[in-house]
Amino acid sequence: MARLGRAFPIQPWYGPVGAVWTTVVFDAASTSAYESALSTYNWNHTVANSLNRILIVGVSVFANGSVSSITYAGTAMTFLRSDTNGIYRSELWYLYAPATGTNSVAVTLSASLTSIANAQSYYNAHQKALDANNGANGTNTPASGSITTVTAYDTVVGNLAAQTASGITSASGQYSRTSSAGALGTGASDDFGDVVTPGSKTFTWNGLGVTDSWAVSLVALKPWVQTCFYWEEMHRPLFETRTETVMV
Repeated sequence: MARLGRAFPIQPWYGPVGAVWTTVVFDAASTSAYESALSTYNWNHTVANSLNRILIVGVSVFANGSVSSITYAGTAMTFLRSDTNGIYRSELWYLYAPATGTNSVAVTLSASLTSIANAQSYYNAHQKALDANNGANGTNTPASGSITTVTAYDTVVGNLAAQTASGITSASGQYSRTSSAGALGTGASDDFGDVVTPGSKTFTWNGLGVTDSWAVSLVALKPWVQTCFYWEEMHRPLFETRTETVMV
């Protein structure tokens, strides 16, 4: 009787697929300030060299008219929504993967209008879809609007166009990114970062006059999610020797 060794190939085992969740991160904000009776104007905004960038531009208009186009570094931005109350109009525009560095934001209006525009850049943002958008309008104080987020860890951006010429403040917990005012009204842009649990989120601005009109536009930015493959090889030999007993 002899003992012979035979080799049996054994395949390694590979583990599950996972995902690393990121959060949308605020980069920078800028504003045109109060622009009186102009059909076009521009200002500079600086975008950091980070991954998965998005640029949001809000425009607050204080006359009958609208925005015709917006470009950043010569690239056309995409119109998202507008909300109006009489002559007061709020608009939101966006651009995925804006050029890095300092570049010009150029706004073209439908006529010579008084307005204020602002730009906010973020990174770690989804590059193919926004999560949600909504708007509101009214009279009196406060100015407020709500949006319902769908994805965890959203960042929500809000733009305000208000008749009030001064004294507007943002509600507690709301990040004021830009606020400019002139004789015909105020334009402001705020955000809420890291809305961990999807649901309704409300923006509020205080300090308006009792007869002042306003319009609010809101957008929720989805976070970018990095999918990772965790290849967990079990530390087993490629060939395992088993001993069998053979009669000779």
